[in-house]
Amino acid sequence: MTWMLTATGAQLDLRFIRDDTISVLDIAHHLAQINRFTGACSRPMSVAEHSLFVLTIVEQTLPTADPAVLLAALMHDAHEAYTTDLSQPMKQVIGPAWSCEEKRIQQAVLKRFGLLEASAAASRLIHWADMTALVTERKHLMPHTGPAWEAERLHEPARCWDFIATEAFSWRDWSELFLERFGELQYARKAPPSLSIADGTAA
Repeated sequence: MTWMLTATGAQLDLRFIRDDTISVLDIAHHLAQINRFTGACSRPMSVAEHSLFVLTIVEQTLPTADPAVLLAALMHDAHEAYTTDLSQPMKQVIGPAWSCEEKRIQQAVLKRFGLLEASAAASRLIHWADMTALVTERKHLMPHTGPAWEAERLHEPARCWDFIATEAFSWRDWSELFLERFGELQYARKAPPSLSIADGTAA
């Protein structure tokens, strides 16, 4: 069996992924319940929260970024709704086979939302924001033991930690916030240039 049942009841075959089985509702729901660092953080931190954090870093770095680029940042780990968030050590154990499958599913998700071009164009920026989020999360939520990661030598922790320095949100809150930002950015992509991205009124 290579198909999985999603939160909305869709049957998604991981071998042959169809566009109509990929839903942002599933992505937000799944990511909001998948823990970062295999659950080793001092408090639960989901992939949905991490995704929103990466989006915040990109927004603060490029305030006038194309909304498609911002959406690509938000969706950079969207494939994990279907693959789960496998730890980097385990990815190293499995080797190239995992990377190949992860990339294939990621490409299917990006294609579904028309983000292949934006993701490729901003790949370096999104990767930098992802690594910045990673070292920030580790600094604040993980034990300060073990050898230094290469990422920690190359990236400074983000200054916008207040975005995720809260335990008040439930997984449902993160799911809803993910969907809210997704909707805003999708609207911004489709809005005529004469409209304001912020409120949709004439600029």
